Order: sequence, then C-alpha cells, then structure tokens
Amino acid sequence: MKDGKPYKVIPLVSLTILTAVFCLFVIGFEKYSVNQAEARLEKHALVVADSLWNFNSAGIVEYLRLAAEADHYATLEIVNKDGNIFQAVGTSPPSGLERLLLAAHLIPKVELVSQVWSKTDLLGWVKAVWIPTTIPIYVTMFVFLLMVHLVVVLYCRILKQKLLLEQRVAERTFELSQANNALKREIHERTLAEKERGELQCSLERSKKMESLGLLAGGVAHDLNNVLSGIVSYPDLLLHDMPEDNPMRRVILTIRDSGMRAAEIVQDLLTLARRGVVTRKMVNLNNLIDEYCNSPEYRKLLDVSANLEMELQLDPNLATVTGSPVALKKVLMNLVANGAEAQPHGGRIRIATQNVILAAPLEGFQRIGPGEFVVLTVADEGEGIAQDDRQRIFEPFYTKKVMGRSGTGLGLTVVWGTVEDHGGAIDIDSELGLGTTISVYLPVGRDSHQPGPDEPDVHRDLLGHRETILVVDDVLYQREIACAMLKRLNYTPLAVESGEAAISLVQTKEIDLMILDMIMDGGIDGLETYRGVQDFRPGQKAVVVSGFSETDRVHEAQRLGAGVCLKKPYTFDELALAVKQELQKVRHYS
Repeated sequence: MKDGKPYKVIPLVSLTILTAVFCLFVIGFEKYSVNQAEARLEKHALVVADSLWNFNSAGIVEYLRLAAEADHYATLEIVNKDGNIFQAVGTSPPSGLERLLLAAHLIPKVELVSQVWSKTDLLGWVKAVWIPTTIPIYVTMFVFLLMVHLVVVLYCRILKQKLLLEQRVAERTFELSQANNALKREIHERTLAEKERGELQCSLERSKKMESLGLLAGGVAHDLNNVLSGIVSYPDLLLHDMPEDNPMRRVILTIRDSGMRAAEIVQDLLTLARRGVVTRKMVNLNNLIDEYCNSPEYRKLLDVSANLEMELQLDPNLATVTGSPVALKKVLMNLVANGAEAQPHGGRIRIATQNVILAAPLEGFQRIGPGEFVVLTVADEGEGIAQDDRQRIFEPFYTKKVMGRSGTGLGLTVVWGTVEDHGGAIDIDSELGLGTTISVYLPVGRDSHQPGPDEPDVHRDLLGHRETILVVDDVLYQREIACAMLKRLNYTPLAVESGEAAISLVQTKEIDLMILDMIMDGGIDGLETYRGVQDFRPGQKAVVVSGFSETDRVHEAQRLGAGVCLKKPYTFDELALAVKQELQKVRHYS
C-alpha cells in the first residue's frame, strides 16, 4: 500500500466489474422484455379470438390500433389460417433518433407470433413487429453505474492523497530522526576514530611487511625450485631403472625424499608470496582431517605431546570447498601443532567442521562478508593469546614456541597466506588461561568436477610412441633432466635454451608437444613463446613448467591452449602423466 499502486488498480477493477454488471443487466433485461412482449401478444390473441367469435370486426381494428400504439409495435396484423391477412394496422413512423439507432443495429426489430384459437379450432395468427423501448432504461442504468464508478475513483484519489500525506509526514519524521541519529553517530565516531586509525596503521604496516617478505620469498623460492629439480628428478629417474634389492636404492630414496621435504619448505615460501595454490579441486575437509589423523605426522605429534587428547566434531553433511588439498591439509597441520604447543603438559584439542550461512557481515578478527562457508575450527585448552600478541601471531617468524620442536615461526603465516589464496577469512576467540579457538571460513565450492588422485602412478600405457617432444628451458641441467626422463618414457626429446630458438625450430620441424618453462632470463618468456608459436602453428600442444606454480601468465597460456602446469621440481611420474594426457587431447583449430 505504501507505493499507492492499489489505488491505481482499484479504479480499473471497478470499471471492469461495473462494465460486466451493465452487460449482464442488458442481456437479462432484454430477455425479460422479449418474454413480456410475447405474453402481451398472447393476451391480444385472446381478445382477437373473442372478437372474431362475436363477429366484431370494427372492434378488432380499433383494438389492434390501440394495442400497436400502447406496445410500440411497428406493425400488427391478423393472418387467417389460409395465410391471408385479415386485418393489419401500423403506427406512426419512428422518430429520427429511433431510425438512427435502428440503422446502427442498436435497437432490434423483433418479430412476434401468437396463435388465435376458438376453443379447439385454429383461426389464425397474430403477428407483430416489435421495437423495444429499453434504451431509456439502459441509459439510466449506465448513468447510475457511471456515477458509482466516479465515486470509487474519487474515493481512491482521496485515499491516495491521504497516503501521500502520511508518507510525507513519515519521511519528514524519519529525516529528523536520522539527523538526530547522525549527530549521535558523529559523536561516537569521533570517539572511535583514533582507535580505528591506530588499527589501520598496524594493518598497513603488517601488509607492507608481508608484501616485502613475500616478494623476497617468491624470488628465493623460484631459484630453489630450479636447484631442487636435480635433487628430486635425477634420483626419481634412477629409481625407475634400479632393482628393488639394490643396496643403493635406500640412499637414493633418502636423497629424493630430502629434496621433496625441501620442496615442501619452498612451497611454504610460495604460499607466503601468495603464489602457492597449485591445483584447484573440490575438497571435503572431513576427508582431509581423516587423512591427517592417519598420517605419520599426526602419530609423531601424539608421541611428542604428553597426555594430548583429540576430539572430532565433523558435520556429516559438510559441503565441499574449491582449493588445494595439500595446502589445506597444511593449514590443518599447523593449527593442530599450534594447539599442541599451547598445552605443553597435555590437554584437549577439538577439531570441528560445519556449514555456516552468514546473512550479514561477521565482525571478528577479520571482517567476513555474507555468504555460504565451510568452517574449520581448531580449539585448544591452552594458555590463550594475549591481546597484543593476537595482532602479531600471523607475522613471519613471530613465535614463542620451543625451537627445534615446532618450526621457526612460519606456520601461522602460511595459514594466513593459504586462507587468503582460497578467498577465505580467519576468526580468533582467545582468553588467557582458557584456551584459543581459531576458525577458518572457506567459501563453499561451486565446481562440479571431482578431485583426482594427488600422486599419479606410472603404468605401461604412459609410455610414448617416439613422439617428438621439445623442451624449452634456459637452464642446462633442467633441459638435461627433462630429456633423460623423456627418453626413458620412449619419447624423442629435443631441447633449446630460449623462446626465440623454440619458435625457429617449430617453424621448420613438426613438434608433437612442447614442455615450456614460463620464466626464462635474457629473452622472451614462456607465454610470449607460446603466442609466437600459435601465430603459425595454431593448436600446438604444450605442457607448462614453472617454479612459481600457477601465475596469471600461466593461466593466460592455458587460455590460449596450453595444458597442465607442472611445478618444479617435478617427479618422473608427474611428467609422464602430464605428457601422456596432453598428447591424448583432441585439439579444435579455430
């Protein structure tokens, strides 16, 4: 009712109803008038029969004339049973208005017939052409209904004006109330201004520190990944050709596993640099928690932590999230490790999951916008976190842990970076002496595809058929490692040291697949190389390799047609699966 729309609709409804009433009235009254006219004609037939019985011809003529004038007959005649007209009379011609209405067929001419009987003998018929006199009645009814409609319209206008007046009064009252509230808010805001200014300054300083350290960590991580390629890939290649009973197999496994652990540390640095989300899959946090609780890391944590109890409260109908299973598992591991460190003499850690729908923003440690979330909660009964420390726990290398037992202070920083990468937020509830609850809010995933296995296995069907593979990398030993692996996989590898050399070679030789490093010093990078190849070889298949994991330029290359992105250092199995899958893809040329 506030917008006044009903007062616009009511007159239309009134007009529709009154029009329907008028039409029904016309139809009904027309039928009633015809019935009455037929009844009157039957009475006239009785009078005519009586006059004929008494042989009163003069009386019949006079009666017919009077009846025609009284009942508004255009003609009135008596027809004997032989079909001959016995008597006929007519009235004066219709008026000009009646002629106009008759010509427009607004007034009908109705032919009426009634039989004339003398006891049981049919003497003839009385026939009449009747012109109805219902127009005045219809006009009267129309004027009445029109007046009713006008009353409805005027009433609605009055109500509408009344409503508008009430709205104006309410708006003015609301404006005055708002002005009063604005004055109160201004006083309150001035009180909080200094506090918010200090918080923003701290947040800005923390962001700058994280950004600077992230850029430094990203550069170091890229170089370390290149170095680690030899430590991980060469042992992996050797292991595939080494018998199970070879005494050196354990040594080489140790070298490879050490390299993989070093790669995990590099992955932490990439996460710190906000370049660490390698894969995007549909992840169920309950499954990750189950995997963690059956992992060697979990058992080791229980071994070194005295009297530590774990309590799981997992939602069986938990929604999935989109992200990296490895990164999210590391978030869980770091949060549990922090909870254990906060209880050096034993205690309880509660791990919980639930679906949460926020209709309004949640103001906590971080501001969490409205939406659907999966919440991972890790709560301990430890010492709690002081208010001053709470603002710094996510800073790199800020730690109060026992050195040599729980890391060097990057754990919660990695948690922060991973949650930010996944579009989530963190909330903290902690009191000194009562424990700490950290809740990670992750947006509900909308992707429909299911995650594949985290670690591919090599099978015989992953071996090649002498296809030509071009390795493009500016680092010599990277090219040598890749070529050695490809030869082992029954491919024909070629190698060049720059994007310009790759473009020249592809112009003169058919290449089945390119393995393309995204970052190459001293020339064009992997994206520009792929663009150059696409100019004359559209649909060229390629696998992207990067020490920075997935970046915007990697995604652009994939948009142009490149396949999966392999993160350095990659293993023999990962290379085999990526190459085979890309070769089996069907290219649609534009």
